[in-house]
This record gives sequence, structure tokens and C-alpha cells, in this order.
Amino acid sequence: MNSRRLLSSKAAIFLKRQEWDWKITVTRTSLDRFAHQIVFPYLSLYIVALGATATELGIVNSFGMIAAGIISPLIGWFIDRSGPKKIYLLGIGFLAISYLTYAIAQSWLITGFAMVMYWLGFSVSIHSCATICGNCLANEDRATGMTICETVAAGLLGMAGPMLGAWLVTAFGGVNAGGIRPLFLLSSIITGISFTI
Repeated sequence: MNSRRLLSSKAAIFLKRQEWDWKITVTRTSLDRFAHQIVFPYLSLYIVALGATATELGIVNSFGMIAAGIISPLIGWFIDRSGPKKIYLLGIGFLAISYLTYAIAQSWLITGFAMVMYWLGFSVSIHSCATICGNCLANEDRATGMTICETVAAGLLGMAGPMLGAWLVTAFGGVNAGGIRPLFLLSSIITGISFTI
């Protein structure tokens, strides 16, 4: 019991001494992971349900990764000139556009644009997130702080996302375009909230 109380006390002290920007980034990253994990298990199924073949599905993924690969070397330069906050918001905006485009897509061709927006948004926001963590966390807190972020984002909310997604797909009619589409709308709303935060 004493060791649990001591651990809780140390955690509270650690969180209290961290900068506001880091706390906001952890919250935003956690919401982002949650939004992505809601749709991720159904993404390929959705694109195929909209009429894509396996080859076309691969092409859609490739377009997004190529776009992110082209812009990635420039992101650090943009962050250095504009500051991480503006670039971070740009990345989050791309993510919101991506989910919204998926939600309204009536053809797999439109999902190509959505995939490009997702990979650009992910690439831009992850670099900005790392910059904010690097700037906010003291050397002796950096590994702990980044691990806390990963534990909350990838661990707790990362596990909750697929469970909520499965429940919603079942509620909206099963594994088909109509049953999956509302997940993207929900993810776009969550991403909009994270933008506001």
C-alpha cells in the first residue's frame, strides 16, 4: 500500500512540474491515436467496399506514403522557421480533412486523396509533436515523459479505439461501406476537438 502511495505521489510530482505545452501535446496525441485506432481495422475493408481491387488498395496506400516521404525532409525546416505550433496545427488539419474525406467518399478514387491527407497530416504532426516534447521536457524527464505519452496514447486509448469501432460498426449495419462510414465522421470530430485543444 505504501509503495503504491509513493508511486502515485511521484507521478503527481512529475506531472506537476511539466510544462503546459507538453500536457496539451500528450492529450492531443492520445486523442489522435484514439481516432486512428477507431478506423484503422476497417480502413482497407472500407476502400475495398467502395470498389477498389487489392492492387488499387495498394496504389492508394502508396500515394499517401510517397507524399509523406517527399515532404518529410522539409518538415524540420518549416518547424525551425514557423515554430512547431503552426506546423502542428497544419498537420492536425490535414488529419481532419482526411477523415472527413473518407466519410463522404462514394468512390475508392476519392480515398486516394484522403490517404495522401492522412499521411501528410501524420508526418507533419508527429515531427511537431516530437519537437514540442524535446523542447518541453528536461533531460532527466524526457524518457519518462515520452513513455507516459506512449502509454496513454498507444496503450490505453489505442486499445479502446478498436473496441469502440467494432461496437459502432455493428450498430450501423456491419462490415460494409455504410457500417464503416460513421467511424470516419467520428474520427474527424475527435480530430477537430484535438485541433481546438
